[in-house]
Amino acid sequence: MSLKITNVETILLRVPLRQRTITDSQSTVDEVEFLQVVLRTDGGIVGCGMNWSYTTGLRAAQVMVDENYAPLLVGTDAFLRKETMRKLFFSNHFVGRVGAARVGLAAVEFALWDIACKAAGVPLWKHLGACRTKVKAYSTDGGWLTWSVDDLVRDANALVARGFDAVKIKLGRPDPREDLARIAAVRKSVGPKIDIMTDVNCAWRLPTAIQWGARLAEHDVHWLEEPMWPEDVKAHAELARSITTPVAVGETIYTKEAFRDYIESGGARIVQADATKLAGIDEWLQVAALADCHGLPVVPHTNVQQKLHVQLAAATPNAILVENCYESIQDIWKEPIQVVDGHYPLPQEPGVGLELTQETIDRCRIG
Repeated sequence: MSLKITNVETILLRVPLRQRTITDSQSTVDEVEFLQVVLRTDGGIVGCGMNWSYTTGLRAAQVMVDENYAPLLVGTDAFLRKETMRKLFFSNHFVGRVGAARVGLAAVEFALWDIACKAAGVPLWKHLGACRTKVKAYSTDGGWLTWSVDDLVRDANALVARGFDAVKIKLGRPDPREDLARIAAVRKSVGPKIDIMTDVNCAWRLPTAIQWGARLAEHDVHWLEEPMWPEDVKAHAELARSITTPVAVGETIYTKEAFRDYIESGGARIVQADATKLAGIDEWLQVAALADCHGLPVVPHTNVQQKLHVQLAAATPNAILVENCYESIQDIWKEPIQVVDGHYPLPQEPGVGLELTQETIDRCRIG
């Protein structure tokens, strides 16, 4: 059996968030851009892939797909995914190997996986082979940087009441003493049995990270995420040796080779690989396997792509959690999944699950 790709379509959208403005140490977010990639085949199966950004600029990735990848995709066998991805990767050799080129490449790869899963008549997690029937979630939606201490405490308790036993608090205020006071207030309120994660979004330098990262142990913080500039592997390794709180990285790491360097240096104790930042599912699985070889857990970074990462986590023994975020726009997806009692259920419909609703496309399409 073969399925030839007959047409490639791209759709660019900008979706407003329906919640309070989200702020961390680097960004303020009130809308999200999406690039939907649709691959049609001569057998009638349609594959849908997606990528996203909370800053503008995905038009560059759309151009990469339309002008660079689409001409190479048309006429190819959709089941020859790895060979096709190799050809597409080297077609952008002098344009960019990460950034917009890789964003578009991952969206195409998801669509190819979607075709394979739909041809088999199963969801991604079943196609891969699952090791669990549900996936534990932790929430980021209650810990944004500009929210008051009262807001943090109230929202953390509301999340616990919903069944979450793990919540994340953003760090990176100009005075780290404020960061510590905010964590202390949440810890005092939720008690000792709730995991608290922290995320700096790359705002600190090494001396600050060592000094204030060491203080996180006072409040039994589960991990310190993205403390410094992500290209500085050496600094993360030094930090990891200097503090007891595990260092987590991955949101802004874009290749398996970069993850290899982090893991081998000891600079990552929690591996937060994101398939939308890597070149797709195949590379994500390689990173997860590499982490497993070193005895490290994987916790996928996830903002809008929960349905994808929940399925990957369900099929990955060392994937222990999936992030829950941007809940206000989950209805943009066909058959979205929602957290129930602190866990994600597994989707049942065939495919990868990255198809936006027609209503969302009609309402939010740009260009």
